[in-house]
Amino acid sequence: MQQIATKKTYSLEEYFALETALVETKHEFFNGEIFAMAGAHPNHNTLSVNLIREIGNELIKKGRPCRVFNSDQRVRAEQPSASRIGYFYPDVSVVCGKPEFSSDNPPTLLNPTVIIEVLSDSTRQYDFGKKLDYYRAITSVQDIVFMSFDKVGASLFHRQNEAWILHDVLSLEQPLTIESLNLSLPLVELYRDVMFA
Repeated sequence: MQQIATKKTYSLEEYFALETALVETKHEFFNGEIFAMAGAHPNHNTLSVNLIREIGNELIKKGRPCRVFNSDQRVRAEQPSASRIGYFYPDVSVVCGKPEFSSDNPPTLLNPTVIIEVLSDSTRQYDFGKKLDYYRAITSVQDIVFMSFDKVGASLFHRQNEAWILHDVLSLEQPLTIESLNLSLPLVELYRDVMFA
């Protein structure tokens, strides 16, 4: 008789205990599964820093009451129809207005306006699949951006009423327009110092 391996599922309490015990490693949680977050490629890190800098500087210039967070800020996403909760660490998140945090330790951001993920070959399917479904379920989120670090390219999902509109930006000459922030960011600046093979 052949034995079938079963995946261990975790409760939220077990997830939070793991996050507290292993502070040097971040973990994402959804549907009872826990995923350790690995280190990133230098291009990934450069692109993330450029995004934070450009968005932050433009928001300051415009006097917008928004805050930009790096990948250390955990975000909560809930799919009420499926009774599922996810905890994720997007590469960049932005909240406009007053940020709302959970009482978890460390606090989890509950009301992001914009979420940005930098894609790699190993995370592309995970980010564009399960994560995207969870991010779209966050009622405060207006824009979700996926950016490639190994080639020039961004895919932006913008919430328009009950629909999501996809817009691709595939050239350094095009700007990345994030409507909810009223920002148009030159891709040439976002990809500054990113070294393609």
